[in-house]
Amino acid sequence: METVKASIMWPGPDVDVLTLFVEPTPDLWEADPVDEEWEFMVLRALDENEQETGEIAGVELVGFLDFDRWEDLPDIPLLWQLPGWEPLPLQELLKREQNLLRENRARVAS
Repeated sequence: METVKASIMWPGPDVDVLTLFVEPTPDLWEADPVDEEWEFMVLRALDENEQETGEIAGVELVGFLDFDRWEDLPDIPLLWQLPGWEPLPLQELLKREQNLLRENRARVAS
């Protein structure tokens, strides 16, 4: 399975949307919703003519801290590697990040 370098953007609990980008992130991409609620999107790279290239630019999850529909995630055959961490499949990486953000939120709240 191919390993991609990745980065995360999460503005915080007031805007609970986590975006995981492939690095370097393509200049052009579009969000392709996976579910009818638009809670999970695959970000697909576009070429200069705004046509899909088949490359994944990232994923986005709305309502990330409370997300629990892990079985609904699409199978993306990549290992994602954040700086300082080992490469992981998408679901494992997202679960780890969710746990870390929840722990941080609990620590700040106390």
